[in-house]
Parts: sequence; C-alpha cells; structure tokens
Amino acid sequence: MVNYYTIAGKNIPTYKIAMGLLGTYVGLGYLALRPGKKDLSAPPPINASSDEEAKFIQEFIREAEANDAAANKH
Repeated sequence: MVNYYTIAGKNIPTYKIAMGLLGTYVGLGYLALRPGKKDLSAPPPINASSDEEAKFIQEFIREAEANDAAANKH
C-alpha cells in the first residue's frame, strides 16, 4: 500500500513527493554547477618575446582578417 499526504486538500502519494524532490534537487544542482558562458569577443593574449614579434603577429592577424573579409564578400 502507498501512504498519502494531504496537501491543499488532495491526497498525494509519497512516491510522487519523493520523485518531485529528487527532480528538483537534480535540476537545481545542474543549474548551480553548469559552466558559464565564455567571452568570445575578446582576442586571446599575444605572448611574444619582444615588441617586434608582437607587432608582426598583430599585423599578420589584421591582414588575415582583411583577406577573410574580402573572400567572404560576394
């Protein structure tokens, strides 16, 4: 036999109460532990050993982006 609790004038079986609590617990755990969104708009840092190398890398990236923009422009 199943035991019942009377909630708001209705008989609720205990197994439904247990399943609801477990579902709530798992759902809140997922929401609390999910990874946050990463900021993809910021470029990665340039780890250059000298200023000349950093300038070369930045210029190379600018040229590559310009070439991509020109190739994708139909």
